[in-house]
Amino acid sequence: MAQSQTTFLERTNTLSSMPKANGAPTADSVLRTYLLEIHSLPSPDCSEMAGETATRVDRMKREAEETAFLAEVERASQATSWSKILAAQTSARKQNWWEVDVKALGVDELLVFVRALEVLRTNVQFHLNAMESSWKAKMQP
Repeated sequence: MAQSQTTFLERTNTLSSMPKANGAPTADSVLRTYLLEIHSLPSPDCSEMAGETATRVDRMKREAEETAFLAEVERASQATSWSKILAAQTSARKQNWWEVDVKALGVDELLVFVRALEVLRTNVQFHLNAMESSWKAKMQP
């Protein structure tokens, strides 16, 4: 019986040190007291997970920076190639860039030139299809 009284007294002393609402500890006071104890204990799983997450985030940041750098290098390369294509157009006195003699272009310029021709072809085809659809719609009663 003395043991149960001691246990009760220990509990009473712990609870009596907490803020009370109407004579009883509040839920917030209990949570603040015990959650701080739980979260202050080091957890190997949590610290490992936090370390892995930080490593993953750092790797993702580096990859994003590398991708941005490579994209900028590609834009600069294409701008240089376009300058050379337009210079070849001017020197050959051609009205349109697609009329440039491909023999006057280097490998880098040819890659940009071919891609631009593909985009041009796609755009022209899109407009031809739209014109054809419009024409068919007008022809139907």
